[in-house]
Amino acid sequence: MFLIACDSPKEQSAVQKGEELIKYSQNLSIEEFSDYYKVKVIQPSSSDSIQFNYVLYKNEKPNIEADAFVSIPVKRVICLSTNHLPPFKALDESETIVGFPGIQYIYEEALLESAEKGNLRDVGQKSGVNIEVLISLQPDLVMGYSMGSSFEQLKPIQKSGIPVVLNADYLENSPLGRAEWLKVTAVLLNKYDEGDSLFRRIEENYLATKKLAEKADQKPSVMTGVMYGDVWYVPGGESYAAKFIQDAGGNYLWSDSQKTGSLELSFESVLDKAKKADFWIGAASFTRLEELKNSNSKYAFFDAFGKQKIYSYTKRVNKSGANDFLESGYMRPDLILRDYVQILHPTLIPEVESTYFQSLKP
Repeated sequence: MFLIACDSPKEQSAVQKGEELIKYSQNLSIEEFSDYYKVKVIQPSSSDSIQFNYVLYKNEKPNIEADAFVSIPVKRVICLSTNHLPPFKALDESETIVGFPGIQYIYEEALLESAEKGNLRDVGQKSGVNIEVLISLQPDLVMGYSMGSSFEQLKPIQKSGIPVVLNADYLENSPLGRAEWLKVTAVLLNKYDEGDSLFRRIEENYLATKKLAEKADQKPSVMTGVMYGDVWYVPGGESYAAKFIQDAGGNYLWSDSQKTGSLELSFESVLDKAKKADFWIGAASFTRLEELKNSNSKYAFFDAFGKQKIYSYTKRVNKSGANDFLESGYMRPDLILRDYVQILHPTLIPEVESTYFQSLKP
């Protein structure tokens, strides 16, 4: 199996259509045929969209064009991002993962135990993958992602004859669209039915919680983000993060922005808009108000600071600093949305413990 390095693959002349299995994702398509799946990953850019075509076949390799052919089910996989890991655990296939760059960044205990036993090898760090170690593990597949120069790291893997499938879930703007990428893992494991069933439960829970939030009498105002240097980054009004606040019955203060990425703001502009915000959700990795204030004394100018209405996604962090919100959270938007509703409308979901978010203590 060999992945051809091709930025814009040609479509076959006579396009055969299968059953489309994707409902929400904007950058993913999975078509099911009798004996194979066709997976299309689209990476939008400023000038054009780059598309990658993968064919995942069960028995005989089909005679069609693709950037990679992968025999399924895969038995040995190397993942390059923590958010690629949870679907394997959810589908009872954790042992399939044999390599990861920077094991200390993993939260899932089953995978950490696998690493202790030597069944999961460290293949480098975030700054770079050790290609020799990676190849020595003889994986059936490497699940990667492309963010700037990171794509260059994947080319030597491709040239070695190991298929690389890009996971572009981070490009999705909707929570359910991002969670739907678990279906890629499901088809790689030849467990589509199980993966689809898992996604349907997540979808049902998310939509039920969203409907519950609609019963709220008011929409409290919400600010988010922190300063990095001289810039305060907040999600655009059409972004993944903003969608949670809106679906949870909150008034996101930058909802009028049409951006899907981040807005780069000054402290003064954020203070002007959000000084009286009811809640501050997503205060980076801070866990205490004093810690937040020590990093920048101006944070205390916001009403949410004085009222102790600040929350961060730090409830599930292990001793190595691995954060489960950044690992399993992308696959479980239903749990994230429930956390948001508990924060904004506590009477709607009483006596249920939060999963990822906690309030900053004094």
